[in-house]
Amino acid sequence: MALGKWLNTTAIGTLSCIMTAGVSTMAAAQEQPAGVEDIVVTARRTAENLQTTPVAVTALSTEMIKQAQIGDAAGLQRTAPSLSIATGAPGGSGFVYISIRGMPALNPGVANDPSVATYVDGVYIPRPSQGSADLIDLQRAEVLRGPQGTLFGRNTTGGALNIVTIDPTGDLEGQLRFQGGNYSYRNVDAVFNLPLKGDELAARFVYDFVDRDGYARNVTSNTPLKDRNSHYARAKLRWAPADSEWSVTLSADYNVLKDHGQFVGLAAFNPLAGAATAAINAATPIAPFLHTKANWYSAYGIPFTTNPPTTGYRELTAGGSAAYNKVEAYGGNLTINGQIGSVAVKSITAYRYSNAIGLNELDGTPAQFLAAESAYQSDQYSQELQFSGDLTDRLSYIFGGYYSTEKGRESSVSQTFGSYALAAPAPNFGFGLNYGTVKNISVGVFSQAYYQLSDAIRLTGGLRWTWDKRNVVLLNRTNLAANTCAPELVSNPGFIAPCSLPRSVKYDYPAWTAGVDVKVTDDVFAYVKTSAASKAGGFNMRNGSAATPPFRPEQVKDVELGLKVSAFDNRLRVNTAAFYSWQSDVQRNASDCITPLGAAACTTTQFLRNSGDARVYGGEVEVSAVPWEGMLLSGNLALLDGKYVSGTFIEQQQFVPVAGSNVSDCVAGTAAGTVRCSVNRSGESLPQMPKTQFSLSATQKVPTSFGELTLHANYAYIGKQNFGLFTADPRRPQAYRDAIAIANRINTIPGYGLFSARIALQIENPDLELAVFGRNIGGKKYVTRAFADQLPTLGTAIDYIGDPFTWGIGATYRFGPKG
Repeated sequence: MALGKWLNTTAIGTLSCIMTAGVSTMAAAQEQPAGVEDIVVTARRTAENLQTTPVAVTALSTEMIKQAQIGDAAGLQRTAPSLSIATGAPGGSGFVYISIRGMPALNPGVANDPSVATYVDGVYIPRPSQGSADLIDLQRAEVLRGPQGTLFGRNTTGGALNIVTIDPTGDLEGQLRFQGGNYSYRNVDAVFNLPLKGDELAARFVYDFVDRDGYARNVTSNTPLKDRNSHYARAKLRWAPADSEWSVTLSADYNVLKDHGQFVGLAAFNPLAGAATAAINAATPIAPFLHTKANWYSAYGIPFTTNPPTTGYRELTAGGSAAYNKVEAYGGNLTINGQIGSVAVKSITAYRYSNAIGLNELDGTPAQFLAAESAYQSDQYSQELQFSGDLTDRLSYIFGGYYSTEKGRESSVSQTFGSYALAAPAPNFGFGLNYGTVKNISVGVFSQAYYQLSDAIRLTGGLRWTWDKRNVVLLNRTNLAANTCAPELVSNPGFIAPCSLPRSVKYDYPAWTAGVDVKVTDDVFAYVKTSAASKAGGFNMRNGSAATPPFRPEQVKDVELGLKVSAFDNRLRVNTAAFYSWQSDVQRNASDCITPLGAAACTTTQFLRNSGDARVYGGEVEVSAVPWEGMLLSGNLALLDGKYVSGTFIEQQQFVPVAGSNVSDCVAGTAAGTVRCSVNRSGESLPQMPKTQFSLSATQKVPTSFGELTLHANYAYIGKQNFGLFTADPRRPQAYRDAIAIANRINTIPGYGLFSARIALQIENPDLELAVFGRNIGGKKYVTRAFADQLPTLGTAIDYIGDPFTWGIGATYRFGPKG
C-alpha cells in the first residue's frame, strides 16, 4: 500500500515538473504553421472536408487519438458530444453499450441489434462484444450523430462510429512502442509497413499486446478483478497497379481479451424482497458487504459453489467457481475500388466472428443469490456494392446494395440461491438454461443524389429500403440435470421435441434523408437536413419469451440545423448543431406478465419490448482554436433533453393490491387474489441520456534544443444517467414500492468528470518519442453502470466501477520517411 501511494505521488510529481519545464521553454517557441488542422471525412461515403460536410460529425485524426489516449471504443466518450459509452453488465465485461443522442442499446442479445452502428473500414460490426477491440494505427475515427438514413443505414437510429485504419503505403516504415505503469501495466505494440513492389503492392502489419493487474480485488476469493490480458493483430495487403484505375485491399484481424472477472459491488440491499432473501440475511447479515467509498475497490461476491451438471452443453457450463470473461473476435474483408467509364465502383466483402463468454456473480455478496455464465456467438457474412459518379456538372450520385447473413447463439446458465438450504419456504434452487440459436438476414438497396443548385447552394436527397428476417430456435430448459424443457416451450403448438421451438419474423421499412446546405462565405457553412432510419425488430431468447410477441422495428426521424464557421485565418473553428427527433416504438427493457399456453397463472419477468414513443432534442457545440503558435485549445458541449410521449408507455402489472384499494380500472388476474392493471410509465426519464456533457483539452507544442515537447491535458464530464427505471402501481404493497424506489435510485448513476494528461518529447534523430501519461488524475471514484432488479425478487442492486488513477511511461521508435 505504501509503495502504491509513493508511485502515485511520484507520477503526479513527474507530470507537474515536466509541465513546468515546458511552460518555461515556451518563450523559445519557433514559428509553426498556424490554424486548425483540416480533416477529410467519409461521413457520406465520399471524401469531404469536415467543414463542408452537412452532417453532425466529430472527426479525430491520428494525432488527436494519440494525445487523448484513446485505446479502445470506450475512450471515444471523452472526445465527442452526445456520446455515452457504458461498460460493465451482467452479460460480461467485454461489451460496450453505445448511446448517441439518447438512443441506447442495453441488451447484447444476438436476436436484436444496437441503435448505434459501428463500422471498421466500411464493414458493419453487428455485436457489442466486438466493440472492445483495440484502436491502433488508425487514419481517423468519426462519430456520426443522429439517424444516418441511407448510406450508413444498417440500424443507425442513433448514429454511427466510423473507424478507418491506415492502408499500406509504398514506403518501408514502422514503429515500435513500449509502455509500462502502475498495476503492473505492460503494453507493446508494433507497426510494420512493407512495400513489395513499389507503390503498387504493399503490406502492413499491426500487433498490440496489453497486460495489467486488476484494479480491484475479490476479498472473498482473493482473486483480481478488472484485470486485462489482450492480443490484437491486423494485416492488410493492398494492390494498386500504376497503369490501372483499380485497387484491391485485403484485410484480416484477430483480437482476444481475457480477465478474471468484472467488479460487481453491492450498491443496495432490500431485506424485505422475499422470504428466501430474508432467510439468507438472517443467517449471514449482508449489510457489511455494501459498496462504499471506504472499500471502493473491494468486492465480495462469488459465483457457482459447485459446477452445474453437464448434459451435452459443456461449453455453457462453468469450469469452476472462479469468475472469468473472454472475448474472441476476428474477421476479414476484401475491398475493391475501380472505375468503369465515368462510374466509380466499390465492393466490400466481409466476414466477422465473435464469441463472448463469461462467468460472473450478480449480487455483490458472498451469499449466492444469483450467478450466471453467459455466452454470445456470432458469424456474419456481408457484401456491399457502391456505384457513384457525376451525371452532369451539377448532379452527382451514389447508389448500391447491401446483404448480410448472420448465424448466432446465445445462452445463460444461471444458479439462484445455490448454497443455502432453507426450511420454509422451499429453497428456490437450481440451474436454469436460457439457450437459443439465431439466423439474421438483411437486404438493403440505397441511393443518394447531390444537386449543385448554384455555386453556394447544394441539395441532397436519399432513400434506402431494407428487408430484415429473423429466425430463432428457443431451446430453454429449467434444469440441466433433469433435461427438463421450459414449460412455455412444451405448451406451445410449435414445439418440437426435445426442447425446440422455432420462430420467424420478417420486416421491411424505408429510410431517407433530405437537406440543403449553403456555403455562405469561404469560412461559413450552414445546412438543414432531415433524416429517418429504423432498427430491426426481433425476439427475446430467455425463459418466458415464447409467450411474448416479437418486438417491432424502432423508428427515428429528426430535423437538424448546423453551422460550421472558421475565422481568423482558420485559427478559430466553431461547429454547432441543433436537433429534434421523433422516436417511435422504442426498444427498452420492460416487464410483462406472461401466461404460457395451458398455464393457470402468469409469471412476471423482464423482456426487451416496444415501450412507447419519445421526443429528444438538444444542441451541440465543438470549438477548436489556435490562440498562439503551437497551442491547440478544443472543447465540446452537449445539452440534451427528452421524454416519453404521455400515455404511450403503458405496462400491464399483475399484483395483490393493498387492502381497500380502488381497483375498478383493473381486471382480475390469473392467480388467486391478484388484479391486472395498466400502469403509465411515460413519466420516466429516458435511459443512458446525460442531459449535460462537455470536455476541454489543451495541447502545447514547444520546440527545444533537444526536440519538440508536447504537453496535453484534458477534462471530460458526463452528467447523470439512468440504466432502466420502473414505475410501480401505487396500489402495490409499501414494501414492494420501497424496493422499487431503491432500484430506481441505484439505476441512476451520478455524473462524473475525469482529468488526464500526457507529456511527450519527440527527438528527431533517432525518431524517438518519450512520454509520461496519467489518466483519472485525482483518483475520481465513479460508477460506469448500475443494475437493480426491477422485480425485486433478490433484493440486491449492483454497480460497476470505473478505472482508478493510472499512470505510465512509454517510448516509441519510428523509422521510415517523416510526414
